[in-house]
Amino acid sequence: MSDSDLNAGTLTVTITEALDVGHDVLSDARNFAQTCTHTFSGILNTSKRIIKLVDTALITVATFGNDTDNGAFVREDVSYIRVTNLDGSAPLQVGLDNGEDNAAFTELAPATSVIYTAVKCEGDSGGVSLDNAASLKVKGIANHQLEVFIASV
Repeated sequence: MSDSDLNAGTLTVTITEALDVGHDVLSDARNFAQTCTHTFSGILNTSKRIIKLVDTALITVATFGNDTDNGAFVREDVSYIRVTNLDGSAPLQVGLDNGEDNAAFTELAPATSVIYTAVKCEGDSGGVSLDNAASLKVKGIANHQLEVFIASV
């Protein structure tokens, strides 16, 4: 089978936030709900894994490089990464490491996700860049379970 047999698709990610802040005076109540939809075109490759941590050590769950040697994801082809903490009570530390300095880790609350993209959201002055990522690392507790989803072109 040649590459021409596969047709790239569009990944659609929808994030819905819902928050109603009540007030004693009904007319002063506030609704902060919004839905953001992002699309990533040209997606041809995906990887979705559930990982069970053995202990509390910092581990690498994905590596990035310029080619697919040693199972690395091609850095410039990665469009979207989602890490979901499947544990219902323990936080998970997640971070992208550039291979030169220590990674900056985000503490991911139980039963929540963190998303990394190769593009910036509208109006975002900073954003997360995968340009220099060498690996994706996590640290949790023994028997901690997490899900990693990576989509690339």
